[in-house]
Amino acid sequence: MYGDKKGVLELYEKLAEVYEEVYGGEQRRKYWLISGQAGERVVDAGCGVGIALEVLADKYVVCLDLSEDMLRRARDRRGELGELVLGDYWLPPFRDGAFDAALFISSLEPQRFSEAHQLWRRIAKRTFFEFRGEWYIFNAT
Repeated sequence: MYGDKKGVLELYEKLAEVYEEVYGGEQRRKYWLISGQAGERVVDAGCGVGIALEVLADKYVVCLDLSEDMLRRARDRRGELGELVLGDYWLPPFRDGAFDAALFISSLEPQRFSEAHQLWRRIAKRTFFEFRGEWYIFNAT
């Protein structure tokens, strides 16, 4: 994760209250762009307020985030096919082959995409990375 975890948590505790208003529309568009490619079992790593739960409502979505405040806001979006997990995507708490896709939408800087893919490639068949309009999609093999 970029920076120290404590600093990131402090930032997101402040941001959680206004995240939807400031970034909601932009984030929805990003999830819609990859919705047809994600598969049926998806983990959103650094899920924020859980917009993936809303956009990918027809899929089984697990929202993973460090911030309890963000997950609290995501709870309202959780449908029948969603779960919330408090955790760090650098220490993924999932078994190999658990997901069709791992999404890192606006949660990781491009210079760390390859490193994250190496960590997640056994857990998800594909990893989707996006940061400030820069996209990368990796297959597990």
